[in-house]
Amino acid sequence: MKLLMIHGSRQSGELLRAKSQAMEKLIRQALAPQQPGSVKFHYPTAPFALELSGPPSKLRDQHGQWAWWQSEHIDGVYPGLETGLETLASVLKDEGPFDGVIGFSQGAAIAAMVASLLEGNRKEAFSGLETDGGIAYPAAFASLGHSSLKFVISISGYAAPCREYHAFYNPRIRTPSLHILGSLDTVVEEHASMKLVDSCQGEEDGTAPLVVYHSGTFTISQATIRARSPQYRDEATEYNK
Repeated sequence: MKLLMIHGSRQSGELLRAKSQAMEKLIRQALAPQQPGSVKFHYPTAPFALELSGPPSKLRDQHGQWAWWQSEHIDGVYPGLETGLETLASVLKDEGPFDGVIGFSQGAAIAAMVASLLEGNRKEAFSGLETDGGIAYPAAFASLGHSSLKFVISISGYAAPCREYHAFYNPRIRTPSLHILGSLDTVVEEHASMKLVDSCQGEEDGTAPLVVYHSGTFTISQATIRARSPQYRDEATEYNK
């Protein structure tokens, strides 16, 4: 099993890898308790370098801070989004196929977009909304040949509200999804994350999105993962049937 791990804005693949060692262990225990080594994690880095900010750290100084598009705002247009998607399409092509994707904040937003683009009916959705100002179906995904993902896990993710991106969410994303929201998160507020939840499949159509709250910011604690891992294992089992 291969999982794509997508970092948030002002991080890097290597920084997320360093922060995710406890999570990796617990995910392996949940998804493949008999063969934990069979679960592989891939940590790509976004294409847009940002000026360093925040407290200095060895990993940050060594690997830099990066973003999937050239804006750190949730609202409005996302300049460079196509380049961010091209980067991930290359990873899917060269390192895939992947079974699932886990994203954090901005990385969760683009993870949901990737899951959407890999669904069979999405090209028609983009074509239908282009006349209303929507973007075209990203060229990098047009001939990718990657199957739909089995699941997407969004940690403090959000849906792009600008109408240019409505085709990512209309029709709703069918890929089974787990959404983890921080009750004290001031970076991505709950209403923004819930818009993504509402853009995913509902019970009347298929697998209902699962929403989990934890007491903290969008940095997931090891205790939260341990507390939720039995529930996550049940969901993952369903995703892999």
